Amino acid sequence: VMDVGIKFPCDQCPYKAEQKNDLLRHIKAAHEDVRFPCDQCDYKAKQKYNLVIHIKATHEGVKFPCDQCDYRATYKSHLIRHIKAKHKGVRFPCDQCEYKATQKHHLLTHMKVTHFNVRFPCHQCDYKATQKGTLVAHIRATHEGVELPCNQCNHKATDRSNLAKHINAIHKGVKFPCFQCDYRATHKNALVRHIKAIHEGVKFSCDQCDHTATYRSDLVIHFKAKHKGVKLGVINEISCA
Repeated sequence: VMDVGIKFPCDQCPYKAEQKNDLLRHIKAAHEDVRFPCDQCDYKAKQKYNLVIHIKATHEGVKFPCDQCDYRATYKSHLIRHIKAKHKGVRFPCDQCEYKATQKHHLLTHMKVTHFNVRFPCHQCDYKATQKGTLVAHIRATHEGVELPCNQCNHKATDRSNLAKHINAIHKGVKFPCFQCDYRATHKNALVRHIKAIHEGVKFSCDQCDHTATYRSDLVIHFKAKHKGVKLGVINEISCA
C-alpha cells in the first residue's frame, strides 16, 4: 500500500513535494532557473505546462467563468482558487503562527520570509531581497543602470517584465481582479498586497515600538520618521485575521 503521506523534500529550501516529478520541476524552476519562453511575447514560464496555459489565456483569449458569480478567470487554476476562497472560505493556516493565507503559494512565501528568514543578499551592497526576482531587478536597476524605454511614453523600466507590466497597465488598461471583492489592480504584485492586507489581515510590525502597518512600505515610512538613526531589521508579517 502506498503511503500518501510521503513527502520529497528539497535540499535547497523548505519546499516539500508530494511526488518526485514535482520536486524535479521545482528544482529546475526555482534553483536552476530553467525557463520556457513564449514566441509571441517576452513571457517566460517556469514549466512547459504553464507556457501552454499562458498562450491560451493571453494570446488566444480563453476564459473560465465562475458559475456562482460574474468572475471570469484567465487560468483554470485561478478559477479553482477563486471558488475555494470566495465561495467555500478555504484558508491555508501557518503551523508556526496565526497567519492564514487564501492561496498555498502565499503561505509558502510567508513561511520562507517570516519563519525561515530566507533572503537573497546583493553582493555589491547591503541589500537583501525576499525573492530572487526582486534581487535581480535590484542589481539591474541599482548597479547596472539598466533602463528599457517605453515606446509610447517617457517611462523607463529596469527589466522587460516591468516594462510589460507598465504597458499592460497604462497603455492597454489590463487589470488584475480580486476574486474576493470588486478591487482591480493594475499590477499583479499590487493585487497580492491587497489580498494580504484586506482579506488575510496581514500587518507589518515595527521591532522598535507597538506600531503596525497595513503595508510594508508604510512601515518603512514610519521607521524612517520615528526611529531615525536606527537600522531597519527584518520586517515581520503578523496576521490579525
